[in-house]
Amino acid sequence: MVEYKRTPTKLTEDEMDIQSLQIPCKGYEIAADWYDGDTQNNDVLLVLVGYSSNKSNYRQLVSAIVEKSGTSALVIDYTGHGESPYDLQELSPAQNFLEVVTAYDWLADNHPEKAINVMGTSYGGFMGIELTKYRSPEKLVLRAPAIYSPDTFYTKWKDMELAEIRHGYRADPKNFVKHPLLARAAKYQGETYVLTHELDEDCPKASTTPIAEAFNAETWEAKGFVHGLGRSTFTDEQLEEYQDKIVEWLHR
Repeated sequence: MVEYKRTPTKLTEDEMDIQSLQIPCKGYEIAADWYDGDTQNNDVLLVLVGYSSNKSNYRQLVSAIVEKSGTSALVIDYTGHGESPYDLQELSPAQNFLEVVTAYDWLADNHPEKAINVMGTSYGGFMGIELTKYRSPEKLVLRAPAIYSPDTFYTKWKDMELAEIRHGYRADPKNFVKHPLLARAAKYQGETYVLTHELDEDCPKASTTPIAEAFNAETWEAKGFVHGLGRSTFTDEQLEEYQDKIVEWLHR
């Protein structure tokens, strides 16, 4: 079993207790939050955050999923994010992906009796897609998934043209006809659910539709939502529906 450091974190009375972890990764450690679910539940959820986000931003959504479904969940801060070390601009997606694989393997080692599901948001969705090349999650939830040109995987973020990627590269469906990640998606043996946001300009339908089609995924669109959940305007009922769509699909 993989060793790790764990300290309890007490949140407000309206939130559940979350345990803070430090997961070893090739000479350094990444920060993670562990949400305890129902011990009788036989799966666990690995949550992969977006490029400009961190694990603390996911507490409301993940707490709701854990409470409603009973699943336990692990949310990680890649290096350059949240409480993990290093300067993001000096890193590449390849290093963050190593951390994703490490977190997945930590779950497999520490919870061998559980099926592992993965939920990735935006950049985390890209990481989840990449993960299907090397690991076999039972289910894959992609929330407003991002995708990048294959030749940027080892490019430092400081050298990325993010505006061009978001509004140029992803806006042209021709870029995904022979994209290697999507070309091999049919080999993934699990189930995939793609949630898109109606007003998303960072990950438009021109890029998310090819992802959904490549994975033969079930889909649902959140009406009125922009790319980031935190930047979207919605009612309590819309947020409840959003949470329930994920929970119902994971545990149908």
